[in-house]
Amino acid sequence: MTHFPVRYFEAFFPNNRTGFFLSLIFLISSTQSVFSSVPDTGSSSITNSAFVRSFRSNPHFTFEFARRRQTLDIRNAALDTLLLRFEPNTRTNLIASFDYKWLSLSLGLVSFSTVDGDRKGNSSQFSLRANFNGKRIWNSNFLQFYKGFFLTNPRSIDPEWNSISDNFPQRGDVYTSTFFSNVYYCFKPERFSYRAALWQLDRQERSAGSFLAGASMRFYGLNSDSGYTLIPDKAIPLFDSDKLVVAQRVSNFNFNIGYVHTFVYNKSWFLTLYFVPGLSIQNSLYQVQDQQIVREPGQFVGMSEFRIITGYNGDKWFAGLSSYSISFSGNERLGIWIDNSYTWFRLFAGFRIKGPGADRKSKFMQRIGL
Repeated sequence: MTHFPVRYFEAFFPNNRTGFFLSLIFLISSTQSVFSSVPDTGSSSITNSAFVRSFRSNPHFTFEFARRRQTLDIRNAALDTLLLRFEPNTRTNLIASFDYKWLSLSLGLVSFSTVDGDRKGNSSQFSLRANFNGKRIWNSNFLQFYKGFFLTNPRSIDPEWNSISDNFPQRGDVYTSTFFSNVYYCFKPERFSYRAALWQLDRQERSAGSFLAGASMRFYGLNSDSGYTLIPDKAIPLFDSDKLVVAQRVSNFNFNIGYVHTFVYNKSWFLTLYFVPGLSIQNSLYQVQDQQIVREPGQFVGMSEFRIITGYNGDKWFAGLSSYSISFSGNERLGIWIDNSYTWFRLFAGFRIKGPGADRKSKFMQRIGL
């Protein structure tokens, strides 16, 4: 079994789930302290305008089918046509959620079997998400673990591979871990509601949008129990020996500017488009087949966040479909280019009921947009 020496990463790359959880708790605590000092527009208990109507005083019940996915794209910088794409064989989950004022709870009810498990292998997965959804400032965090990947495009290295009968090349020993966090500032919260688009706690009743600015960070690790290169045997001759990647550690610190817009029809039908590109400072370490560690500090790469949500948001019920993706490009200087992307799909429906009383909240809650 081959792993990176722990001493290289113990300060920046938690090497177990406990470390990730502590990082997440620390991040949420610190960001809420920062957010509490930012004044929010509008001090009324329920903020309604010509553009946004609030339903935060109504308890919300939501049911959704959700599937998440991670993609590893390995390119040889010397061969532009070569692309090796690995993905886990993920499951679709049925999730129930309850949202009321500042409280949000989710529970996984059913996890459906993977598709083509015999041909693609079975992957294990674990994830945790935490969000702060203020009017002017919002913060998203996730932890994600996968074990078990398969090559989605075997014909890129084996033209005789049969898509009907042959199994996909599998790497059940490969596992990844990711911690990601972002913070964004909305320039026009009186006209645009992120909570309306994402969680239907508000309703966007007129088309509007806003520019966004913020920052994000990612800590990512890839490893394998076998210590064998991720490059398939038939592709090894196409790579130099010092490019046969076995493991990888990456940190990204990103600066983002983008725009989000919701198009509204008849007050209740909506389409939200969200695109936030960024410039990322990436520090990375690679371990190759011969145990050599290659360090690439302080490289500039691109990253982006994209979200599309469409659906219906009525007075009593709501439903829709959403897709969210985060992408990171690799660095061609390495001679091997590993791109990373994360994707989430949601098919959701829910309803809201009348709240137990007036929406009264403290000045602190008003200031942080809750």
